[in-house]
Amino acid sequence: MLNHLTKSVAILIVSLILVACHKPLALDNDLAFKLLTSAYENSGYTISMVTNNPHAHGKESSGWNCDDKKAQINAGVISCKNSGRSGVYLKFTSEGEKLLVGKPWGDDILRNARVIAVTQRIKAVQNIEMIDEEHAIVSYTWVYDAHTPFSNHQLKQIIKLDVPQSTQSSFVLHGKQWVIEE
Repeated sequence: MLNHLTKSVAILIVSLILVACHKPLALDNDLAFKLLTSAYENSGYTISMVTNNPHAHGKESSGWNCDDKKAQINAGVISCKNSGRSGVYLKFTSEGEKLLVGKPWGDDILRNARVIAVTQRIKAVQNIEMIDEEHAIVSYTWVYDAHTPFSNHQLKQIIKLDVPQSTQSSFVLHGKQWVIEE
């Protein structure tokens, strides 16, 4: 019995030493790409939009109505409801909620929301410069890859798709995990 207990304790100690000595993952292009991709998920060029229009006028600078939102309604990202003589209220569908950034704000009369008009994604990791064992600078490219139903004609002219943009991020080792430093 004592011999079995000694062996069990020895195995437990060796296991704990192996876990304690486990080295963190090396920061390579694949890991950096994976971390950057998850950080860029649900990101892109955003716009603010009014979701309640209690005094809808439509096709005028002072307001809009459901007819003005047909492209988004047909794309299935919002539903539009008339209320009273002139009120118009948007509601985001489950697909539209995926394009929301944060939560809508305002009150019952005037509500606003930030939505992604042009999505973006990481294209490639270009270079990893290790500053020391726990800090690295990662150079990479990203692109705008799709206009959402919230994009308009002006944005489609200004923001071209698949044009690589170069940038850098600082990566820091926290414990045994690499994270992007904000």
